[in-house]
Formats: sequence, C-alpha cells, structure tokens
Amino acid sequence: MTTITIENGEKLSRTHFKKWEDLQVELILMQENSELTPEHVKILKYREKEADNATDMGLSWKDVKSGIIRKNV
Repeated sequence: MTTITIENGEKLSRTHFKKWEDLQVELILMQENSELTPEHVKILKYREKEADNATDMGLSWKDVKSGIIRKNV
C-alpha cells in the first residue's frame, strides 16, 4: 500500500481508493465540477455565437468520430 497526502484535499468525495484508476476518475470529476472563469465564459459565448452564425454545415457526427484516433494504452 502507498500513502499519498494531499494538502487541502477536502474536495475529494472520499479518501480511500482501491485502484489508481478510481483516484483518476475522482480527480476528473472534481475538474468537471469547477467553475468557469469569466475569460472562459467569454470565449465559449464567442464560439457559440460564431457557431450560430456559421453558413457551412460543418462535419457530421460520423465524420467527427471517424477522425478520432484511439490508442490502446
């Protein structure tokens, strides 16, 4: 067993993880629950407006998925 101490780890929903992957998922979920900065909100609103005003159709979901290359790690 390895003990890891995290200062200010009060945002974790739990403190004991059986697998490394469980801790990774916890950290990812913590990031998803964070607030966006005003700069990020401004960028997202700009991109939303840009997408709403787009004249081309863009890519289909099938095209997007086929362009993603997955690597088995």
